[in-house]
Amino acid sequence: MRFGVCYYPEQWPASRWATDAAWMAELGLGLVRIGEFAWSTFEPARGRFAFEWLDRAIATLAEAGLEVVLGTPTATPPVWLMRERPEIMAVGPDGRPKAYGSRRHTSPSSRAYREEAQRIVEVLVERYGDHPAVVAWQVDNEPGNHDSARCWSPESQSAFQEWLRGRFDDDIAALNAAWGTTFWSMTYPDFAAIELPVPTVTDHNPSLLVAHLEFAAAQAAEGLAEQRALITAGSPGREVFTNLYLGDVDVDPRQVARPTGLGSVDIYPHGLRDADDVAFVLDLARGSALPAGTGPEQRGGRAWIVEQQPGPVNWTGDNPAVPAGQVRLWCWQAAMHGVETLLWFRWRAARAGQEQHHAALLRHDGTRGPAWDEAARFLREYHRVAGLSPQVLQRPPARVALVHEHLDAWMLNVIPQVPDASHRHLVIAAHAAARRLALDVDIVPADADLSGYEVVLAPALHVATPARVAALESALDAGALVVLGPRSLTRDPHAVWVDEAVPAGLATRLGARVEHAGNPAGWPRDDAQPSRLVLDDPREPVGVGGWIETLTEVADGTRVLGRAQGGPLHNAPVVVRRGGLVHLGAASTEAWTAVLGGLLGRRPKPAHLEVFERGGRHVTLDHRDRSIGGLGPVSDRD
Repeated sequence: MRFGVCYYPEQWPASRWATDAAWMAELGLGLVRIGEFAWSTFEPARGRFAFEWLDRAIATLAEAGLEVVLGTPTATPPVWLMRERPEIMAVGPDGRPKAYGSRRHTSPSSRAYREEAQRIVEVLVERYGDHPAVVAWQVDNEPGNHDSARCWSPESQSAFQEWLRGRFDDDIAALNAAWGTTFWSMTYPDFAAIELPVPTVTDHNPSLLVAHLEFAAAQAAEGLAEQRALITAGSPGREVFTNLYLGDVDVDPRQVARPTGLGSVDIYPHGLRDADDVAFVLDLARGSALPAGTGPEQRGGRAWIVEQQPGPVNWTGDNPAVPAGQVRLWCWQAAMHGVETLLWFRWRAARAGQEQHHAALLRHDGTRGPAWDEAARFLREYHRVAGLSPQVLQRPPARVALVHEHLDAWMLNVIPQVPDASHRHLVIAAHAAARRLALDVDIVPADADLSGYEVVLAPALHVATPARVAALESALDAGALVVLGPRSLTRDPHAVWVDEAVPAGLATRLGARVEHAGNPAGWPRDDAQPSRLVLDDPREPVGVGGWIETLTEVADGTRVLGRAQGGPLHNAPVVVRRGGLVHLGAASTEAWTAVLGGLLGRRPKPAHLEVFERGGRHVTLDHRDRSIGGLGPVSDRD
């Protein structure tokens, strides 16, 4: 595992740089990310480049033995450029351009923006592409963040219409048929009649909304690919990646990471719900780079953390305190999930700008802060464990695969139906349940080779396609236990309900079909008395979360493993099994944990413990008291 920090030499006196570089080396860092927000310093006016400061900064870092990750600054075009070419500006759904003054105020469909982004990247690559200290490139920064992937400009509308033309082979009748536009008399006479989904009287056709999300993500990925092509041609042999904040869903991480073979994520636990969310995002970051046909031999893929929260932050609204030991625990969580590089954000706390309350390794005055002590302790511990027990740090091939596709997330965001049953809620529940059982999980694409896994989890695998069904059947035929979760195999890729029994393509093999799907509470609304799930003991029901599915037409040979108790769905089957295929119709982590534990004969750990089976040991992270066990001489307890 490699370690580093995010650094902004343009924000500090040059007289300080050598001290900073020496302290970085003293701490044990090896990588320094710079430049991703420095466009106005690179180019204060069109064609007037100022790279002497960057030359000196890179040289200062290199003299201290540090290597550089150079970022392209395209998330923050300078004011002069925005005034010169206002067509770069993103437009909101109200038709008004978004003002500059922040970041990510650009339209992914703007040809002017694409041209300017390529121009500055070409200049950077020409100057630094062969620099021996530059070992990696970051393309852009957090695309899609701040709801920035979608734009409602005339240029975006034209691009959307052309994208749809290509998708439907210039056949408007095919689009109308696929989208079911006869509903509410929305049949389009031609592609020019299709407008972007601005606010209207009630809901838009979900097919339009999903298509717009797909289009926007494709536009963002296309712009990143243009930059990436320039870098790989002019700076061969370097790692290239784009960091994503995977709390967002507007950009498909697989479209971004798969071409590079490296997933990259910014980890801010305070922007997520809890440690289960963090664990899921770490595994998703690795899985985002997996190629088609992957299996357990790929060990879940590769990932870097390019921004690791080092203490309190400034943007989550409530901004809770970060107690002693928390940063250390976050770093150990990343290490145990197989992250190969970790950079803390940031080196020194910002004295100006929008992130002045964001903690850093150094305080605002340049002295070493609590985050320095946390990082130093973690680094000492990590290197000691690596020297004494390296097998503890080696992630084994996972027994469990969780199938995850971004299209399903978009679909369920467009068609939520009930609160607390989003794609993210459902997949994290299944992932967290496997982790409660101390099982490593690969988060894999739907085109993965699932046949090498012992267990395949498919919660919220919403879109039904022949290829998806075939992959699940191949896993079943190979002897895997396949657990379908709620909201799976329900709609086609255009957000249209399938015309067969759900789960589509597998209902016959399951020997049952989904009947009720939705809220576990009844009418008149009584959220205090929802249906719960009973497995073995009726005295120990578990909550089902925000979604429940009951099944009907249960065939001979299909076993009912769990039923609803109480509420409007009392006694209806919720969990059924036939052969290796299980359908689990509950959304909660507790239900998933109980069912998987029973199926696999494993006893779950307490919710606050995260346990890893490594090299014959059990490494335990306690997310309640921030202690660690099982790491040998650096453990807090065993």
